[in-house]
Amino acid sequence: MRNIGIITNAAMTIRRHQQNNRTMKTIRVSLLLAAATLIIATSARATVVDLVNHDSGTITNQYGTAIFEFTQPQPTGTGVIKPFLRVQADPTEQGYNTSGVTPAAPFDDKAGIWTHDLTFADLMTTAVNVSGQLYFKLLLDINEPGGSKSTINLLQLQFYTSSQGSLVTTDISQLGTLRYSFSPGDQVLMDAARNHGSGSGDMYAYIPASAFAGTSPNDFVYMYCMFGNADAESQGGFEEWALVVNPIPEASTFFPIIGLLAAVFSTQFVRRRQLAQVSK
Repeated sequence: MRNIGIITNAAMTIRRHQQNNRTMKTIRVSLLLAAATLIIATSARATVVDLVNHDSGTITNQYGTAIFEFTQPQPTGTGVIKPFLRVQADPTEQGYNTSGVTPAAPFDDKAGIWTHDLTFADLMTTAVNVSGQLYFKLLLDINEPGGSKSTINLLQLQFYTSSQGSLVTTDISQLGTLRYSFSPGDQVLMDAARNHGSGSGDMYAYIPASAFAGTSPNDFVYMYCMFGNADAESQGGFEEWALVVNPIPEASTFFPIIGLLAAVFSTQFVRRRQLAQVSK
C-alpha cells in the first residue's frame, strides 16, 4: 500500500509539473504574440514617403498632416529662398538651426551665415494655402553623389519654439515646446539623381501651421533634422534647408494668415490678462 501511495504522489507531482510547463509555455506564447502585435502596430503607424519613385506623399500624425513633394530645379537666388540650416556628415547626419556661438556646432550643423536663428515671424512669410489648409513651406536641397550612392532618407524632422534665441544643446528636448515631429519609423526617401547638381532644390516640405497655434511672432523656431541610415547613407556635400518666401501673398493665402495672426495675438492677450490677475 505504501508503494501505491508513493506511485500516486509521484504521478500527481508529474501532472503538476506538466500543468506548470503548459502554463509557462502559454505565458511565453502570449508574451511573444503581444510583442509581435506591438511591432506590427508600430510598423503600421509608420509612414514612408517615397520620393524616389513618386512625386509626393503625406505623413499624418497627432500634429497634423505634412506634405512632402519632389520638385524640379528651382531658382535659388537671393530673395527667392532663405537658407537657415546646413548639415553635413556620413553615414548619418543631424543638426538644428541656431546662431549660438560655441567652439563647435552641436551636431553636424555647418557654422556660417546659412545656419542661424529663425523667428516665427520669419516662418510665417512662407505661409501658403493648400486645399483650404494653411502650411509653412520649406525647400530642401540634397547634395549626394551619383550612381548607387545618390539616395538619402529624412529620418526625423522636428520643430520647437522658444522665447530664447541662439540655444545650443545636445539634448534637443531643451529647445523649447515641441510643435511638430515625425512619429517613430516615419521617413522620406529621396534620390539626388532625379535632379542635376546641388543648389537647385529637391523637395518641398509643407508643415501644418495649425501645429504652431499660440506661438508668438517673436518666438524662436528651431528645426531639427536627421538624415541617412544603413540603406540610404548621407554622403557627398551638405544638405541645406531654406524658407520659401512669398513676396506677394495670394488673396487665398492672405486671409488665412490674418486668421492665424488673430489667433496668435488673442492667445497672447488672454495669457497676459491671466498673469495680470494672478499678480494682483
